[in-house]
Amino acid sequence: MNRRHCLAALLALGVVTLPLRAVADRVPKIGYLSLGPITDIPSRERQALLDGLGALGWVPGKSIDLVYRSAEGEPAFLAAMCEELLREKVDVLATPGAAAALTAIRATRSVPIVFLALGDPIAVGATDSVARPSYNATGTSFLSSELAGKRIELLRLALPAAQRIAILWEVGNRNAQTESENAQTAARSFGLRGEPVAVRSQSEINSAFERLAANPPDALYVSFTAGLISSNRSAIAEFGLRHRVAVVSGRDFITEAGGLLSYAPDIPAMFRRSAYYFDRILKGAKPIDLPIEQATKIELIINLRTARSLGLKLPPDLLLRADRVIE
Repeated sequence: MNRRHCLAALLALGVVTLPLRAVADRVPKIGYLSLGPITDIPSRERQALLDGLGALGWVPGKSIDLVYRSAEGEPAFLAAMCEELLREKVDVLATPGAAAALTAIRATRSVPIVFLALGDPIAVGATDSVARPSYNATGTSFLSSELAGKRIELLRLALPAAQRIAILWEVGNRNAQTESENAQTAARSFGLRGEPVAVRSQSEINSAFERLAANPPDALYVSFTAGLISSNRSAIAEFGLRHRVAVVSGRDFITEAGGLLSYAPDIPAMFRRSAYYFDRILKGAKPIDLPIEQATKIELIINLRTARSLGLKLPPDLLLRADRVIE
C-alpha cells in the first residue's frame, strides 16, 4: 500500500489536479476511481473529461472538487480505494473501465456512478438495461468484443504471412474474455494460431512481456480494457517495435504510440461526453433516468511509420480504407 500513500502525498501536494476547497460553500465532489496509475499530467482521455466538465461550467478548483484514487494496476487494491472515496463523501463516482465500475457498484447503491467508455455494460454485469440503467450507474459504453473479427481480418490483410498471434486480455473483465474468445475464433478462420495471454495485474503483464519476448509471435492482438491496458499503452507499443511484432487493438492510442493498427471508437470523445452525465446528476437527475449511450462511430487508424519499421508493405486498398494514417 506504499504506492497508494505515495499517491495520496502527490495529491496533497497538488501534483495531481485537485481543487482549492471552498471554505464557506461546499462544492460538489467527483471521486475518480482508477485501476491504472493516475499521472500528474492528465491522460488524453482524462483531459477530455476535464474539458467536457469545463465546457459545462464545472471547473476543478472553482465549481467542483475532484478526488482521485488509483489501485496502481493491482485489482486487489480497488475496493479499498473506492472505500476511501466514499469516506470523502463524494457526490458521484467516475469509473474508467469494468474493474472500477463493478467495484463501485458493489460498494454503494446510493452514490451515483458514471461509466467512462465502458465496454458492453450488460455483458460485464454493470446493468440489466441500457435504456433504464441498473445499480445507480450510467454513462458511455461501446461493444468492442463484436469488432474482434474485423480487427483480425484487417491484420490478415496487413500481414498475410502471419501464422501465430498472441491475444492479450485482462482476467476478470467479461468483455475482454469474450473479445479474446472472438479473436481466437476469427484467427482460426483465417488460418492463424491464436494464443491467449491472460493477465490480471501489472506484475503479470510484465511477466507476459518477458515470455513473449523469448518467443515473439508474428502479431499481438490487444483486447480492450480501460485499466491495465490503458496504463501500459506505451509499453505494449514499445514491445511490438522492439521485437518486430505487429500490434493490433481496439485502442487508437496504442496505434499512436507505435502499434500497427486499431479499429476502435473515439475514446476521448466518449470521456468528454461523459461530462454530460456528471452535469445532469449534479443538477439532480437520477442515473436510472439517463440511458447509457453507446458509441456508433468506429475508426480504422494505421501507423505507416510502424509498418515501415516492421518491413511491411501495406496494400493500397487497406490504406485507402483507413480513417487516419499516421505518417
